[in-house]
Amino acid sequence: MTTLRVEIEEYKDISVLQKVLTELGFKFSLENEEDLFEDISQAELFGIGEGLKDLEAGRVAGHEQARSIIDKKIEEMRIKYSGH
Repeated sequence: MTTLRVEIEEYKDISVLQKVLTELGFKFSLENEEDLFEDISQAELFGIGEGLKDLEAGRVAGHEQARSIIDKKIEEMRIKYSGH
């Protein structure tokens, strides 16, 4: 099976695309961007919003910085719990 993703800017074009795909004998399904978020709870939406605020405010570490912080903390714990 091959998947084709088409992004349509104009809602009126959807019916034309449906007719063309049907005429060509393709199986297809439509997915609306709003549908992607319908199963997200209010708490999840709030958390996403807070995360975006943190990102905009510069309170988010990149992968390399986060990895460095974690590695440093692990090393500190090794030293603390190894008795040295």
